[in-house]
Amino acid sequence: MKKDFLWGGALSNVQAEGGYLEDGKGLNVYDNLTVTPEKGIEPQFCKTNIAVDHYHHWQEDIDLMAEMGFKAYRFSIVWSRINPLGDEEEPNEKGLAFYERMVDYCLSKNIEPVVSLVHFDMPLHLMEEYNGFLNKKVIEFYVSHVRHIVNRLKGKVKYYITYNEINLGVFMPELVAGVRLPENMSQEQLFAQLTINLQIAHAKAVLAIKNIDPEAKVGGMIGHTPFYAATCKPEDVLASQFQNQMHNYLALDIMCFGRLPHYFLQFMKNRNINVEYSESEKENIYNASRLLDYIAFSYYQSAITSSFNDIQDINKQEDAILYDKRGYKNPYCPANEWGWQIDANGLRYSLIDFYSRYHKPLFIVENGIGIDEKLINGKVYDDERIIYYQKHITAMKEAIEHDGIDVIGYLAWSPIDFLSSHKEIRKRYGFIYVNRDYKDLKDLKRYRKKSFYWYQKVIHSNGTNLENTID
Repeated sequence: MKKDFLWGGALSNVQAEGGYLEDGKGLNVYDNLTVTPEKGIEPQFCKTNIAVDHYHHWQEDIDLMAEMGFKAYRFSIVWSRINPLGDEEEPNEKGLAFYERMVDYCLSKNIEPVVSLVHFDMPLHLMEEYNGFLNKKVIEFYVSHVRHIVNRLKGKVKYYITYNEINLGVFMPELVAGVRLPENMSQEQLFAQLTINLQIAHAKAVLAIKNIDPEAKVGGMIGHTPFYAATCKPEDVLASQFQNQMHNYLALDIMCFGRLPHYFLQFMKNRNINVEYSESEKENIYNASRLLDYIAFSYYQSAITSSFNDIQDINKQEDAILYDKRGYKNPYCPANEWGWQIDANGLRYSLIDFYSRYHKPLFIVENGIGIDEKLINGKVYDDERIIYYQKHITAMKEAIEHDGIDVIGYLAWSPIDFLSSHKEIRKRYGFIYVNRDYKDLKDLKRYRKKSFYWYQKVIHSNGTNLENTID
């Protein structure tokens, strides 16, 4: 492993902070999210007004990250804390000052801040008044938000991520893009136009960042799930190829190559879909692609897919695959309590795949496992988490050391427990247990789990010691 490899962790501030309407913060799409339960054990949905109170515990939490030896910490700047409504001209000074203090504190601890510029935190007003990123006015509001942040943090933040899991905007439009499907629009039309609008937003953010701070490193990010064919049946292989193109490659192809790929253009042509996409927008996307420094992605699991035997029309077959909810399980991969399948080799496969396709440095900015855990006598023995990380870090090291892949760093999800994307506290991801449950906030005290000490050892050894020898 390189000496400057960025070991660390990542969290989503909108899921951790609380501080609901404190210091000028406005409501956002996550605050207002109507949750659809995941399959698995009974969910415990929480309100966002407190979450795990990271807004008031951030310094203590970063101290614990420094104790683990973090080289980098990825966090998000909550859009509705900077622009409570989203369409104001002037930013909220208290919001900017809060995140600047956080950045300064990270730097004082020799932790590289990695800043995500939008992460499930679009101001609710922008969804209700404009329908989010389906309206190109919102792109300009977003770019203004980006400029406010980068002007404030210029010279302090080296790594920016323009948009968290940008490819998932078309699959979870309310949470990721602040969009509701209009009555007169098909799912496929929404998929096409929203994909383009999000890429325009990403490109304009890249250009804005590089204009303000040319030394900053800017990455585009996707939520990555590789899709394997369920069988060797050729139709299933074609199904997995299509799903990987539209789910995993499309956003990155546009970001890296600076144009809409042929398969996406044909997808629209086959369905008579017309989109709003100007020459100046095309130019922005091309210019931004020349400036992109790295590719970031989250990885939790792989999936399998198959063709639909009862659908003969190719377009209808693809449409069914695109929004497939069958949830087939891979018999070769175990799963956690929520059915997320564990596939460490899928991480190595993905690193090889992306590097071969894009030839850019890769940054693993989320990887982790959610577990239903209990605090017993002040301790959490989370060996299941340690095993998960052992396997995934080993797979990453194989990709680096055997396959020659250029990887910037590895950011575990997550340093501390906080609400999941489904607003759930029962599913815990952290190295640090936060003492609260579904209904009782308790004392919100932080407790180091067994994995805390294990990851501390991993970082100290630069990934050479993965043994679980913690007592």
